[in-house]
Amino acid sequence: MTECLLNIDLGELPGEDEQLYTLAHVANIACGGHAGDDASMRRALESCARHGTRAGAHPSYEDREGFGRKALEVSPEVMRGQVAGQCARLARLAASQGVPVRYAKPHGALYHSANASAELARAVVEGVVEALGRSITVIGPGTGALRDAARAAGLAYAREGFADRGTRPDGSLIPRGQPGAVLTDVARARENTVRLATGGTVDTLCVHGDTPGAVELAREVRATLDALALRAEALGDGALRLALPEGLERRSAREALCALPRVVDAVITEEHACVYFDPDAPPEEPRLALARLLHVPPPPDARPPATLRVRYDGPDLEAVAARTGLTKDEVTKLHAAREYTVRCVGFLPGFAYLGEVDSRIVVPRLATPRTRVPALAVGIAGGRTGVYPFASPGGWHLIGTALDFTAFTPEQGAVLRLGDRVRFERVD
Repeated sequence: MTECLLNIDLGELPGEDEQLYTLAHVANIACGGHAGDDASMRRALESCARHGTRAGAHPSYEDREGFGRKALEVSPEVMRGQVAGQCARLARLAASQGVPVRYAKPHGALYHSANASAELARAVVEGVVEALGRSITVIGPGTGALRDAARAAGLAYAREGFADRGTRPDGSLIPRGQPGAVLTDVARARENTVRLATGGTVDTLCVHGDTPGAVELAREVRATLDALALRAEALGDGALRLALPEGLERRSAREALCALPRVVDAVITEEHACVYFDPDAPPEEPRLALARLLHVPPPPDARPPATLRVRYDGPDLEAVAARTGLTKDEVTKLHAAREYTVRCVGFLPGFAYLGEVDSRIVVPRLATPRTRVPALAVGIAGGRTGVYPFASPGGWHLIGTALDFTAFTPEQGAVLRLGDRVRFERVD
């Protein structure tokens, strides 16, 4: 599936939580019609700049008392001027902040009225273009007059669904004030997100910044969207490979995947997770098992790091020093000064890929691998270091030998596991 963006209506309430800007792909900023003033718009734009959030204009009927949620009798020409004025006000402030305004989404009653009236839709789009130009994406309903007007004007258009709103059987929104109109349950928002994002009918999902519990809802929706956006490819009939984001804690990812019904095993590599299952009973959606791990810091590891005693006597130590412009003593000190994390385990049983190596001693793999590397040799290749558990071929630069270390036992398996922390202690 193509990326589905999370847009959040913001700049409407005093004291809104800045976490919403870290979660939104697009912030629809109230620009004076139903809410917002110069001060609130500046704050919103500053938050966009701070967090890399894309800024959008959120014009409305000029109805601050009713928060723009009641349709007003306004001629298309007047509506065009009101929309242009609101968007221009935001654009002026955005220019002073160096933040481009690239989206526009009508608010509340204007959103629905414009979508039902070709004249009003055209007036809204013309007002947006007058203030913001044509390099703009209009956000609105999947079908209707607003979409048609935007496309007729040559503008990009993003079809929207709502993660925090209930719908009628025909797909229309339950009107606010009626039971089930506003969803505050995280599980319901997650269900909406999966249904809409995988249905092929929306390009963006909305969470309203004034919905109770908006931060928790937005965090769940963003994590679910990010999980669904992970690249997945079949490996035959009984395996699936998922691309993993850099910041995802690998041990928790494996545990979450292995806990899925019908999953036989999950193997974590540097960049992927490979999920294995019975071809006759595949799991429903392994990516969703990772959603709860995204945007939530991993719990601190209370265990102390493992300490491996190393004698720095490797045959490539001098070559590494020469290549990096350091002395051998400087190379060994830099190698032993870091705390490493097990990124993955392979290519031999118990071989732990440890990262990150200090950038000053990063060296590529050998051009021609050795046919035999002795057991417990300590090597460097790129940004990784590790200990060969057994004698084997290998292409890493060998800088030392681990002492009194067993990397693998038949009973325990790999001694160093995903997420473990490791330090090296120099032994002269």
